[in-house]
Amino acid sequence: MNSIYLFFATCGFIGYLPYMPGTWASIFACFVLYFLPVRSLLAYVALILFLVCATICINMLTFEGKDPQHIVIDEFCGMFVTMAGHSTTIINLLIGFILFRFFDIVKPYPVRYVERYKRGYGIMADDIVAGVFANICTSLFVCIRYLFR
Repeated sequence: MNSIYLFFATCGFIGYLPYMPGTWASIFACFVLYFLPVRSLLAYVALILFLVCATICINMLTFEGKDPQHIVIDEFCGMFVTMAGHSTTIINLLIGFILFRFFDIVKPYPVRYVERYKRGYGIMADDIVAGVFANICTSLFVCIRYLFR
């Protein structure tokens, strides 16, 4: 069972890439989002993905200890939260990706605060909150782009 959790927690072992594994997992999520056949269900997919990812992270911590860098399923899920409700055009994905990585790396309040949650909840929570911030900012960018067409 450990190897199954590890496969999903590392997004198919993307988490073992030597540099910026979270960024690579976010890029992988962008590709999945772009080619996802049912875009209208994106918010529901994000919710289900969150529940599955939280379970994986909680179970992985029993094997791994404290938030290891190679667990990147949280970044993958965060990109789904970022793009929930948005069309997955290349420009929207690029805007969402940049904003999500910004909030995930800088960790403004409350992103850093929710990272303190125990077990796997903190691993997931900071990326979910970063995804919500990025989603809101992506909405603002889309509105501004629409106004100035």
